[in-house]
Amino acid sequence: MIIALVMLGLASCEEKKQPVTEEEPTVEIVPVKEMPGNFEVHGVIGDGSSMNVIEFISDDGDTLYITKNAQTVMGGLVVGDELELLCHMDKDEVVAQTAVNLTSLQHLWTQKGANGQNQSIELNTGGRVTTYNMKTEYDFWEVKNGLLLLRSPKKLGEEAPAAVDSFEILQLTPDSLVLMNGDMMTEFTRYN
Repeated sequence: MIIALVMLGLASCEEKKQPVTEEEPTVEIVPVKEMPGNFEVHGVIGDGSSMNVIEFISDDGDTLYITKNAQTVMGGLVVGDELELLCHMDKDEVVAQTAVNLTSLQHLWTQKGANGQNQSIELNTGGRVTTYNMKTEYDFWEVKNGLLLLRSPKKLGEEAPAAVDSFEILQLTPDSLVLMNGDMMTEFTRYN
């Protein structure tokens, strides 16, 4: 019995242990794909597009909902068409600065030359270009930063890189393409 009393006394003298509270570690969430302030993306137009929003499926398979205004889109929005977008972040919203419908751009565009004859440029898939009766020949095209870039073929034996002309797209409709290079405006019509 003495042993039991000693044990009881020791148990009552022992300080009650407080539960240990550990500080929870701070969790830093890192986005999978961080979008910088301005970015360019290529993909197709989704069927969830509306008057003010473009549903956009990027080449990476991401679906983005991008705010637009009427002046933003060159060539219109048709579900499944290929689109090149120049965007920026406005708070938590992705906003299109410029959208160029590449499918609408891929056609034979014709104009009257200075000599009264027709001259044409044909923009094909894969960036191929064919020119007809034009002073400048081009062999490749692409859209970057909202601009149409046309590359002249490199001449055999020349060490200089191929020349690239850049054009602002002022208008792109089903039957009209208006380009601006510096202070020179060029208008084309689509007949096909």
